[in-house]
Amino acid sequence: MITSALLAATLAVMPDMSTPDTTGGMHQATIGAGIEEKLGAQVDTSLVFVDETGQRAALGKYFSAGIPVVVNFAYFHCPMLCGLVQDGMVKALKSLDQRPGEDYVLLTVGMDWREGPEEAMPVKERLVPALDKPGTADNWHFITADYKTVRTFARSVGFHYNYVPGQNDFAHAAGLIFLSPSGTVSRYLYGIEFSPRDMRLALLDASEGKSLSIGEKFALMCFRYDEHAQGYVLFARNFMKTGGLVVLILLLLLLVPLWRKEVRRRNAG
Repeated sequence: MITSALLAATLAVMPDMSTPDTTGGMHQATIGAGIEEKLGAQVDTSLVFVDETGQRAALGKYFSAGIPVVVNFAYFHCPMLCGLVQDGMVKALKSLDQRPGEDYVLLTVGMDWREGPEEAMPVKERLVPALDKPGTADNWHFITADYKTVRTFARSVGFHYNYVPGQNDFAHAAGLIFLSPSGTVSRYLYGIEFSPRDMRLALLDASEGKSLSIGEKFALMCFRYDEHAQGYVLFARNFMKTGGLVVLILLLLLLVPLWRKEVRRRNAG
């Protein structure tokens, strides 16, 4: 898309700073901030973070269950946008049958290098009851790290943000990033509201086909991600093929008993 191309061009001329710029203003901070899709990119699972309890662990720990990992970037004193994204995610996930720990892991990554467990835990305590699903507390992690570590992870998945010194805020986009069990970028969902259908299909996409039911495989056949709509749309060709197969099966189920009944009648005669 044109937007992605412009973002990539902007990022290409920006220096890869290992420390945050604490001198610029809002206008400078917004340059390059956004999401650059990097589907198929591999994350560095050796990066070390600290979770909300103060425990240090490599990123690979969160992929050990062999299920998709849903990532959202936030800073814990964010006055509005970060909370809206998280609330939108909770609302969509709450309506699904999938459960944390069984079907996905949630990972909230702190953008602010000055924040740590003390800032992360209150946010977790607010959001875990809101999702209200078994396994949420053990499978929604709020992690922080030094500036360079977070920036490395963020850039590897195409999430670009900048610090706004005068306002103690961050310029960043709104969205979720879905990672496969092997740690590759699978899908992006944008905004602060996420339809349950898009959330479900993004999770199925990220699962790499593992342990999918017939109904889930059917859903993936009939829907595909549309980058222009930034969501999943009905794929008419596959839908017609699948619909035709269903009709054929139904006809066979109807006709075979009639055929057998006719054969028995003739044999009896």
